[in-house]
Amino acid sequence: MLSPRDASYAIAYALTDHSPDDQLVAAASSGKLNTRDDYKREVLRILNQRDKNYIIDNIIEGYNYGDNTTDLPIRKLRFFREFFGYPSAMAVFKDEKRFGSDRISDATARLVNEADRLVEHILKNDKNVFEELLTTDKFYLYHDGNNERMQAESDRLKKIYNYFKDKDWKNFKKEDIVKHADFLREVKMRSVDPDKLDSRNRQGDTLKLFKLSMESITARLDKGQKDAPPFDLYRGYGYDIMPAYNVAKFYDISLDRWNWSPIQPAHLPNRKGILTHPSWLIANAKNTETDPIHRGKWVREKLLAGIVPEIPISVDAVIPEDHNRTLRDRLAGATETKYCWRCHEYMNPLGYIFEAYDDFGRFRVNESLEYPDQLIKKNPDKGTLLSDTRDIYKTLPVNSAGYLKGTGDEKLDGEIKDALDLAERLAKSTRVRQSFIRHTFRYFMGRNEYLSDSKTLIDAEQAYVNSNGSFDAVVVSLLTSDSFIYRKPIEN
Repeated sequence: MLSPRDASYAIAYALTDHSPDDQLVAAASSGKLNTRDDYKREVLRILNQRDKNYIIDNIIEGYNYGDNTTDLPIRKLRFFREFFGYPSAMAVFKDEKRFGSDRISDATARLVNEADRLVEHILKNDKNVFEELLTTDKFYLYHDGNNERMQAESDRLKKIYNYFKDKDWKNFKKEDIVKHADFLREVKMRSVDPDKLDSRNRQGDTLKLFKLSMESITARLDKGQKDAPPFDLYRGYGYDIMPAYNVAKFYDISLDRWNWSPIQPAHLPNRKGILTHPSWLIANAKNTETDPIHRGKWVREKLLAGIVPEIPISVDAVIPEDHNRTLRDRLAGATETKYCWRCHEYMNPLGYIFEAYDDFGRFRVNESLEYPDQLIKKNPDKGTLLSDTRDIYKTLPVNSAGYLKGTGDEKLDGEIKDALDLAERLAKSTRVRQSFIRHTFRYFMGRNEYLSDSKTLIDAEQAYVNSNGSFDAVVVSLLTSDSFIYRKPIEN
């Protein structure tokens, strides 16, 4: 059995990035870290901590955007970041022209940040955690996680809009700004200081900044929208939200026709769970096209606990180029031969299901054939925020049907209609739940499981089931198990 001092370090480093805190040190030195109940007490205490000093490592290739603090114990959130791998989206190069707008790296970083907020929300509720991660239809979009603050900022923009909407603000002169000085001071319109009419920044003077802000606010509230995201369209950044104004375009949402909700997470159509979140889809895509093989391989290995052999050295893994066929058709021709299908049958049918989303994670019913000989209309390389610079190509219908095999449940295996159908079936699978718990064991124990750990894994699953799907219950079960408390002595 671990000595009290060793136990304090083992618990601390299992749950945090720090050495034992004062309470753990005191427990170890006073004889209060000797029993399973002692371990449980300290593990629960740390799991229930809320410390805004924890920082999420959102820095990939130089990008560090957004509110990347969390009030969860950092290793809880980090486990799911590493398990799903969605932060890797920031390292996948994407062309702005194909995206339809600029500053895509900012928007991608925001996607990752909002995926963190979603995971954090589910972990705080701590009910049916694994199932919720796979099936939730509520997401964060243009939101910092604070509903009260977002509602207040949206209300402030509506107040500005309602005050000026019947006034001839487009033809205002400096003296008109002064007439409304009291109101402008009250609402603190960004960069519009009625007491400093001659101040300037790179967008212009106070009068120009006022008109630009009004154009921005009007664009979002002039079509009957109930609320408006709290940011300035013309400048790209806003109140408490990082400069990622294009993030809505990953969901094919037009900013001037969007009934944004200040209370989030909120329902988004055609989405269900992290596997349909744009950040996960981008992380599992190539630079200019989707990647059904690796998307399917991820599901097979991470959720279904399967094994897919490595590519044989003799295989030239190249998808044939054909400007008149979809990627799925081209991939089928290359991988569904008898020799290749022995491995690809475990990946392709699962990966095809995600073809309803393009390589940017946007939902689609048609695949754009992005080749010069399929071009219908070429758009300018640059445009306004509300414009779409994507070139228009001929399209073909997307086939996102697939097949699920390997859940261990005949009622779940079979033909799959789409990614939403897949998410629902995976969430009902005992094998998927056990795979989640196996990866949780590896992460918090810092090692792979052995046959002798079978009781620990069984107990952890039972703790999850008996607690209505509490992730904390799984962690407590693992860190109070014999697999954690006892260590083999070093032998010569």
